[in-house]
Amino acid sequence: MKLLFSYYLPSGGVETLHRIRAENLKRHGIECHLHYQRMAAGVQNISGIPTFITNVDEELYQLLHKERYDAIFVSSDFMMIERMRGWSFHGPLIYEVQGLGQREQAIQTLTTASPYLKHYCTAALYPQTQHLSELFQSMFPDLRQFSIANFLDTRQFYHRPLERLPYPVIGWVGRIEKNKNWRDFVEIGFQLRQRVPNLKLWMFEDAHLYEPEEKAAFEQKIVELGLTPHIIRHSNIPHRKMPELYSMIGDSGGFLLSTSILEGFGYAVSEAMSCRCPALSTDSDGVRSFISHNATGKFYPIGNIEEAVNQALQLMYDTPLRDHIRNQGAAQIHIHFNPELYCTRFINLLRELGLNP
Repeated sequence: MKLLFSYYLPSGGVETLHRIRAENLKRHGIECHLHYQRMAAGVQNISGIPTFITNVDEELYQLLHKERYDAIFVSSDFMMIERMRGWSFHGPLIYEVQGLGQREQAIQTLTTASPYLKHYCTAALYPQTQHLSELFQSMFPDLRQFSIANFLDTRQFYHRPLERLPYPVIGWVGRIEKNKNWRDFVEIGFQLRQRVPNLKLWMFEDAHLYEPEEKAAFEQKIVELGLTPHIIRHSNIPHRKMPELYSMIGDSGGFLLSTSILEGFGYAVSEAMSCRCPALSTDSDGVRSFISHNATGKFYPIGNIEEAVNQALQLMYDTPLRDHIRNQGAAQIHIHFNPELYCTRFINLLRELGLNP
């Protein structure tokens, strides 16, 4: 069996999911190929998986007719679904969504996508995220739908004991855009530095992907707050290096801070937890799959900087609670979000579509 997974560009959580899904399905005898319309830094993470980067109609037409895929999964780009049907692909064509930004943006996107999904789609696939489930079920009641929790490559994402840093670290992962809510990050970081003077802030970003107005506002804000010397910015770190960095953050006495307004899943948070790096997060929907407050992680009300600081200080200095959260958070990921569980669910999806893996 041969599958194709298509997206705009190799970056972020979608690139992670496509790659690790392809690697793990291969163990079950399913060959997976990846398609991206344009190049991005995440391509450095891909090895041993046939990957095609093009947006030229003729090249994509030749690809489909040469490879004869049993099914194609298209992430987010609903217009690509119409294009592939136009190239005479008659097999199952699944529209996959991992996240569409804030709720208003998601509604607007799905409203525009509606005629494409209704005319060309076999089914929709999305993670077990409340807002996505509600939107798809209300907007597309006649479209076949599958909801499968995402997974991590827990064979790679686990705690690595390394030399301890001489200062605590708050980590933050994301693009400089509204939905990732960098404003909470810098305000919380600024307030915590008043109480923890040796605190460092580590940002993990793609320096080439951002909203220009947000980027300008971010640069101005960190200068105003005097944070520039205390923020260490990492751009396009290879994915295989992240378990070491998350482990270092966790062992430093720090944590991962997630400030997103809305997430389909929240790969950075789950990856950090898998490496025993505790997480303080907004209730951005997708992270509810693996965060229970004061059990596997911590929540703070979005925009409430004072409460976020209080939760952060407790997470840093209440040692019994911190240890409990680190241990339970890692266990939650490794038990409920491992590759074998996901592959079993995904293969069942293929069978329900009439395919025989």
